[in-house]
Amino acid sequence: MLLLLLGCKLAWGQLPDSQKSPESSPGDLTQVSIENLMNLEVSSASKKEQTVSRTAAAVFVITEEDIRRSGMTTLPDVLRMVPGLEVAQIDSSDWAVSSRGFNGRFADQLLVLIDGRSLYSPDFAGVFWQAQNLMLEDIDRIEVIRGPGATLWGANPVTGVINILTKKAKDTQGGLLAARGGTHERGFVGGRYGMSSGDDLSYRFYGNYFDRGQTQDAAGHGTGDNWGGLRSGVRIDWQPKSRDSLTVEGDIYRDVDNTQTHVASFTPPYNTTPLIPSTYIGGDILGRWTHSYSSHSEFSLQMYYDNFSRNDLALNGNVQVFDIDFQDRLSLGTRNDLIWGAGYRTVTDSTSTSSLLFFDPTSLRTNLSSIFVQDEIAIIAGRLWFTPGIRFESTPYTGYQAEPSGKLLWSITENQSLWFSVAQAERTPQRSERTLHDVTAVFPGQGGTLTSLDLFGSTRAGDEDMLDFEVGYRAQLTKAVSIDVSTFYDHYKDLQTLEPGTPFPSTDPISHIVVPTFYANGMHGTGYGGEISLAWKPISRWKLDAGYSFLRQVFQLNPGSQDPAALLTAGDNPRNQFQLRSQLNLPHRIEFDTSVYSIGQLFDQSIPAYTRLDLRFGWHIGESADFDLIGQNLLEPRHLEFLNNTGIVPTFATRGVFARLTRRFSH
Repeated sequence: MLLLLLGCKLAWGQLPDSQKSPESSPGDLTQVSIENLMNLEVSSASKKEQTVSRTAAAVFVITEEDIRRSGMTTLPDVLRMVPGLEVAQIDSSDWAVSSRGFNGRFADQLLVLIDGRSLYSPDFAGVFWQAQNLMLEDIDRIEVIRGPGATLWGANPVTGVINILTKKAKDTQGGLLAARGGTHERGFVGGRYGMSSGDDLSYRFYGNYFDRGQTQDAAGHGTGDNWGGLRSGVRIDWQPKSRDSLTVEGDIYRDVDNTQTHVASFTPPYNTTPLIPSTYIGGDILGRWTHSYSSHSEFSLQMYYDNFSRNDLALNGNVQVFDIDFQDRLSLGTRNDLIWGAGYRTVTDSTSTSSLLFFDPTSLRTNLSSIFVQDEIAIIAGRLWFTPGIRFESTPYTGYQAEPSGKLLWSITENQSLWFSVAQAERTPQRSERTLHDVTAVFPGQGGTLTSLDLFGSTRAGDEDMLDFEVGYRAQLTKAVSIDVSTFYDHYKDLQTLEPGTPFPSTDPISHIVVPTFYANGMHGTGYGGEISLAWKPISRWKLDAGYSFLRQVFQLNPGSQDPAALLTAGDNPRNQFQLRSQLNLPHRIEFDTSVYSIGQLFDQSIPAYTRLDLRFGWHIGESADFDLIGQNLLEPRHLEFLNNTGIVPTFATRGVFARLTRRFSH
């Protein structure tokens, strides 16, 4: 496979210059000054474009060049380079991804978006990462906000916001073909083609296919959890007038993975862990209209529709989301920059029923509405800004709530700033926590009576609350060195627990005793920690990025709670994480990149600390073709990162080597 890809690349490299694409080789950030990197523009922290140095939040930007040179092939793995994010591979297609704690397969306190479209599951509270296999070459940047974003984004971005922003159609003109293959990354083929009509209309189409191999167990045997799928989509950008722009984009996909799943049964052997294929089929369409009054005033109207189906032995279900969001930005005099907006979302779902796992009712429609306002006030022009804000939201299960925040940014000098923030955020219960019935285990009980452990949704499941305090400092120390430091202290209230109920007899589907547990909110606690990022260019051709994060969480049960297992939540996150990335440009258009990730142990899962080493050797052949040889997890054959569930055989992330070939061409 590697020889075949290399041969294809060499052949493509001989194409004449007349066939080279106007979309040249990706930009090289080792040639960009540290000052320019500090002045990258972000929009997720304030819902308007502003530089990183002017942002009063713990923000980290992953650029398209970072993605390309990382050698990563999935979105969760790309996120490993963010200090303060916990990213752990569960199996070939599942990851646990969170910010500042509360990690799990469905990390329910983190909001993830693509171009403003939420990926948060309204049924299971989290992200199905296996259904987000984007073409990474189409990503412009990923903005990561560590800390609450509820005032601007609504309930559930309690510990962070990840906004994945794709490239505009005008920036992807011409064609691109990408292919990779190797050991674990068994095969990937993707293509994109962009065109324009006049100066005001641009569009692109893309499609990809991938086949990802299985992980291993502790003995090095394959676990059979292969993963593959197809995805395609389109984006259209139209700017008929200088003050108006319209974007329409959409995707369709079909992924299939094999996952070990704990299955309870009322017939012997009662509890098994078969390898179950799951199929994810979906599609989405988004439209956004923006009208500018001036350089500081504009409004936007965004609507999207998302249809997602999951089918496997445990549950067949379909979820449809329609969301509309309006936002208006106004400059009031010279000191006030006001943003306000309103949104409405409706969710309709339908699920299959079984005797072991079902929702009651099987079909449900819920609505969510909200309004927010935030004002950036220049207390001292060009030096000191205060930004208060608040969101009022009506949620499906817990009614009205308010989520206020306040931020203060002091520009100490032109090259350094200090910021403070206080914010309150809520995580609201989702469908599963109110209406789920899951038979989690079956066994012969006392006297041989068949007994089941059942988890029930409950009206006792309410909002989880966090009050967050943050301080941050960022500076461009020299032309070659920049630093970004943030610290936080969080107070948690009404965190989720599973409380026992009174056993009762049941005859469905056969006679047995049910030992119930119910979702509730019986825990509180505190968390504190911080992150530091350092960028350094020792010489013009070499760039180093280092990051470190520390997290400590302490939980206590409320009086009356009977769920000691909930206290182990802190053990699902490493206390210490360190990463170091090196991007080195060598002569003859050769690149050599190194990434080291050192992850602390997960105490309550008894998972030891590990260090991951990735290497990338890249070669630009001409202006329009690239060849990469990439090695991942090179220090050891396999290592454990996260446990899936009780009774599931642990799966280990494995060493892998693959080649990647990218070719760009004009229309």
